[in-house]
Amino acid sequence: MQYILMKVLEDRDDFVNMVDECIKLLDENVDVLNDMEYSLQSEKEDVVMTNLTKNDLVDMAHEVSDSSRIKRAESDFVRRLLEKKSD
Repeated sequence: MQYILMKVLEDRDDFVNMVDECIKLLDENVDVLNDMEYSLQSEKEDVVMTNLTKNDLVDMAHEVSDSSRIKRAESDFVRRLLEKKSD
């Protein structure tokens, strides 16, 4: 009986360690995955525009900046969520 209990505890520890390693791996690669997703979405939206005004260019720069901030916020949120689940 004691052997079975010890085996169950070892299996649980192995499982916890495996989950922790997976969380660390995902945390290390979440930025890469976000960048890949963003690049794929950006390619779909690429359109050549002509006759742009300075105001159009400024608006586009603000959109890129906002998009970057949103991407960073999403990444930070996922990281915090994974950290919270691992505790």
